[in-house]
Amino acid sequence: MDGLKNARMRPARPTYFMLCIGNARSLAYLAPMVSASHKTMLRPLMGADTGLKYHRGQCIFEKGYYTFVGPTVSPGMRRKLEQGLIALTGRRWPTKVRRGEIEEKAQSSAELPT
Repeated sequence: MDGLKNARMRPARPTYFMLCIGNARSLAYLAPMVSASHKTMLRPLMGADTGLKYHRGQCIFEKGYYTFVGPTVSPGMRRKLEQGLIALTGRRWPTKVRRGEIEEKAQSSAELPT
């Protein structure tokens, strides 16, 4: 729920998501930074569900909707995503899903002062 709040209240700070979709249910993890290691965190939370697929992208709040943008997401995932958010938070969230490129955070390689 904090990830959705941050996407809405702090649009300057990007919010990323890792979406795990199985045959029976789905689960979303939202944070300021998401990596491939979050797959191992989501796998046990899905229980005995099979056919797990992972999608990564950015969550943006625009025009009253939480829009999930990623290179591998499709509009057909919207219903599963909504069901996953309802299971996690207990309430319905207005969502949209679209395919697109995400803006990655620039990794700074600044040297430490000696």
